[in-house]
Amino acid sequence: MKPLLESTYAIGDRAELTRIWNEHGYWFFRNVLDRDALQRLKDKFMAELKELGAIDADAAEPIWNGKPLDAVPSTFTTLHQLHAWQTFVKEAPIKAFFEEILEDELYWLPMDYYRLVAPRPRDKVELYIGNHQDGMSNYGLEFEICWIPLTDITEALGGIVLATGQHKRGWMEIIDGKAVFTKGGPIPDDCWARADYHLGDVLIFCKEMPHYGLGNRSDRFRISLDIRAARRSGPLPVAGKVLHIATDAVTIRNEVDDTVVTLTLDANTFLRGPGRPNPVPITLAEVATALPAGSDVLATRDGARAMILRPQMY
Repeated sequence: MKPLLESTYAIGDRAELTRIWNEHGYWFFRNVLDRDALQRLKDKFMAELKELGAIDADAAEPIWNGKPLDAVPSTFTTLHQLHAWQTFVKEAPIKAFFEEILEDELYWLPMDYYRLVAPRPRDKVELYIGNHQDGMSNYGLEFEICWIPLTDITEALGGIVLATGQHKRGWMEIIDGKAVFTKGGPIPDDCWARADYHLGDVLIFCKEMPHYGLGNRSDRFRISLDIRAARRSGPLPVAGKVLHIATDAVTIRNEVDDTVVTLTLDANTFLRGPGRPNPVPITLAEVATALPAGSDVLATRDGARAMILRPQMY
């Protein structure tokens, strides 16, 4: 598998950054994020692993202590409740870096993934784990994905793999439970790229980029943060608490601009209800029960019609 191309040299050169993005669909920056802010975030992951008994109480790295993994989740509910990523992106050096790179004030979408992949050294770990594009089912959402490793991630630990350059082919389709391009043939083997990731690195890529996660064949947990940034100068979603909902409409107090928004729902609205690790499809008949008043939701709109309506994830 080929290495990801590093973009660190292009920081400060907007023309070169634009060229890289258009051609490859991603930026891979080495050692650019503030270490103190990262360590504070990592400490929260480590505290959760210690509470679960999966690593030793004095561990400085997420090395598995060999205890059963049954109680270890794939994402951390506690970190959601602590709003760990929201605190992280507000830290001054983190905020400044992302706003410089993305050339805008940012709205961070309330959909995040505190990634934890447990070690499975004795298992047969499948190479492809969930090949997909993050924009496939998020119609109308404009965002970039920011994937941040919180420990050193070698090939044995796995990590994210991109199909570089394949972001220009449009959307994949789900066939027999797998995401594939139905035109132009499969993704060529020589497009796949990865790197050994380290604390301080960040991988930013577009929502059209096919990607997957490698399995973890190591002796430790793989921990990372996956968050999505939207430029405030571009189209933004409706996000906030449901005030009223029925089978034909939803009213939301929109935290993005402090307004109250009513959107119609119809057979073409893509509806999803609560689920882990991802929201699950629901019907119009189920929507008022699945997303009742008081629910935190995310919606996109075409005029006054909702294109998608789904739970927030944080």
